[in-house]
Amino acid sequence: MNFEMHGMMVIKLLVGMAGVLFFLRMSGKSQMAQMTPTDIVNSFVIGAIVGGIIYDPDLSVWDMLFAMVIWSVINITVRLLSRNSYFSQLFQGKSEFIIKDGKLDLKVMERNNLSMEQLIARLREKDIYSLLDVDDIRFEADGQLTVFESQKEIFSYLLVNNGKMLKDTLKEAHRTEQWLHEELDKLGYSQISDLFCVEWTPDKGFYIIDKRGNIETLTIDSKLKELEGDISV
Repeated sequence: MNFEMHGMMVIKLLVGMAGVLFFLRMSGKSQMAQMTPTDIVNSFVIGAIVGGIIYDPDLSVWDMLFAMVIWSVINITVRLLSRNSYFSQLFQGKSEFIIKDGKLDLKVMERNNLSMEQLIARLREKDIYSLLDVDDIRFEADGQLTVFESQKEIFSYLLVNNGKMLKDTLKEAHRTEQWLHEELDKLGYSQISDLFCVEWTPDKGFYIIDKRGNIETLTIDSKLKELEGDISV
């Protein structure tokens, strides 16, 4: 029995486990909640790196560490590029409406290789048994469906993410860039780049977080109270 070879395999397993855990921490905790195309590629590559080197006696622990470091650098580069909207859609994909205002978009279904049988089956998993009960269905970047049932509460729109205006979402909300700038100016926010996120819910109002972590909510009710206060003065 080759104790030296088996001892080296144990060391490789320990280093591989530590490397994978470090990689997951570096990639972010959201890795465990949902899988994007980039996450799936990472799973295959990390598994191949660790598994291949463990069972290859010609490759050392240092080879494993070197390969994982290089792959981590590649991932950091991808994450930095993903801050740009173009590269974000390229690497992670984007969410699209399969059904909007009760109308089915066949091009979106074809682009995502989704058949009608699959769509109906996934709706049944959400206890929805008729398309008549649905106003909108959104196909998320991670492959999940977000369903907005008829006569349910109006869905909110993320209009700003990490200082960047989300123009596609503005179009979905039937609002313009000028409207968003004007509304934020009223709240004292002249630079969108200073905001971490801006969420808007029709008939409710805004939820805003700046890059210092300060949170401000402005609801329709609060607007009415401000108007009443101005009138009373």
